[in-house]
Amino acid sequence: MENNHQKTLGLALSGSGNRTTFYIGFLEALDEAGIKIDYISACSGGSLVASAYAAGRLKEFKEFALALDFKALREIMTKEKGNGGMYKLDYLEEIMSQKFTKGLHFEDARPKMVFTAVDIENGELVDLCMGDIARAARISCTTPALFESIKWGNRVLVDGGVLSVVPTQSLKKFSPDVTVSLDLAQTPYVFTEVQISAKKIYNFFKKFLLINQMVDLIHRALPEDAEDDFEKSPKLFSVWGKSLDLAMYANNRYGEVDTCDLQIKPDFKKNNRANLSSNAILRYYEMGREAGAKYVPEIQKLVQLVPVKVI
Repeated sequence: MENNHQKTLGLALSGSGNRTTFYIGFLEALDEAGIKIDYISACSGGSLVASAYAAGRLKEFKEFALALDFKALREIMTKEKGNGGMYKLDYLEEIMSQKFTKGLHFEDARPKMVFTAVDIENGELVDLCMGDIARAARISCTTPALFESIKWGNRVLVDGGVLSVVPTQSLKKFSPDVTVSLDLAQTPYVFTEVQISAKKIYNFFKKFLLINQMVDLIHRALPEDAEDDFEKSPKLFSVWGKSLDLAMYANNRYGEVDTCDLQIKPDFKKNNRANLSSNAILRYYEMGREAGAKYVPEIQKLVQLVPVKVI
C-alpha cells in the first residue's frame, strides 16, 4: 500500500535592510500557490517577516511595513546611551509582540523556525529557537554598534549576519527534504569589504590615539545633527571593532554560502539600499511577488508528492 507524501520545504531568509518587504510578497505568492513551508531560518529583517508569517498575521504586517518611512523608523529606533549602540529596539520588540506575534513562542509556531545571532564576546553563531519569537527577532535585527547589543543569559548577542547573512547552516539542522535560500543582501557577511577595511583605520587610531580623540575626530566628520548619536562611548566602538573582527574571521573560515537546492538572488542593481521612501518599499514588495510567481513552478517540482510505502 502506498500513500503520497510531500517533501518538506525549508526557507533560509537573509538579512535584508530596506528590502524586507520583498519577503512579504514572496511568501504571499507561495501561499497562493498552495506551497506549504515547514521550516524557516532567518536573520535581521527576515526574522520580522517570518515572525508575522508564523503568527498568521502576514497581511497585517504588510500594512504596517508598507506604511513605514524614515520618520516612522526614527520613532521605532529609540536613543541608547553607552551600552554598545547608538539606538535600541525595545519599541520594535513591543510592536512585534503586541500587534503581530501576540506572545507566540518558537515551540508553538508553525512553520518551525530558527533566528540567528552572534555572541559578540566569543564569536559563536547562536541559533535562537526557544522562547519568545518577538524577542528573538529583535535580537537578530541588532546591527552591531548601530543598535544596543542584548544580554541573553551569559551571552551578549548581535545580528547573526555578522557571520552568516544567509542562515543556511541553521536551516539544515531541521533536515528538510528541500532547501531554498533567498539572498537579498548578496554579500556573504553583514560587513562589505570596504567596511572591513575600516578595521585597519580603527586599529590605527586605537593604537596611536586615545579612544576619545578618535571619537572626537569622527564627530568632526559627521553632520551637526548626527553628533548626539555618538555619546563618546568606548563600548560602542568596542562592539564595532569586534564585529569587524568576526566578519573578517567569517570570510576566512566559511568562504561561500552553503548551497541549497534552489538559490534565489534577486537583481537589485537599480535599487538603492539606503532608499526608505514609500515607493521603494512598495517596489521591493512587488519584486517579491514577481519572484514568487517566477519560482513557484520550480519549487512545486522540487517538493512534488512522492509515494511512501505503508506496511
